[in-house]
Amino acid sequence: MLNGLRLKVGLLYARFHFRKLKDPALRFTEAVSHAHRALVLLPESTRDIASVQWIVRNFSERFSSGSLTIVATNEQVQWMKGDSRFQILTYSPNDISAWYVPRQELLGKMKRSTFDIAFDLNTTFTLPSAFLCRESNAPLRVSFFKNYADEFYNFQINTKSVNSLAVAYRNLVRCLEMF
Repeated sequence: MLNGLRLKVGLLYARFHFRKLKDPALRFTEAVSHAHRALVLLPESTRDIASVQWIVRNFSERFSSGSLTIVATNEQVQWMKGDSRFQILTYSPNDISAWYVPRQELLGKMKRSTFDIAFDLNTTFTLPSAFLCRESNAPLRVSFFKNYADEFYNFQINTKSVNSLAVAYRNLVRCLEMF
């Protein structure tokens, strides 16, 4: 019950924080095909590391001519160390407030770069990732269809298999290949 209240307060804060931001009209075909600087937010709970590694490799190849920034927890960094194809921005639970909102230090680290496209790889709603994705100011913010997603993302993929990360990520890649 307390977690639900904390989430509601965090959502109210996010709505207030982003109240004046409006998404400009854009053509998704051009936005996806012309994107060179990408932000990828890894899922908070990595229950299928192989699927997450697969999509990170896929994005590394797709954005090899530009830049790729991965946002990951300190635990997730262990299996990504040594890969120079992307930058890693790490965070810990201390970087998230009691209301599930990222603290200013974490937001400052992320805002040092600009992005053309941002991907939230969580299949269920997590406010810290949604907030970071919206705060990235990427013109195109992509995620899966989930509760509260309309407030944070402007392109959502509806997949029937949110329980299987492998299938959900394959559907995401197939969808992006259309553009």
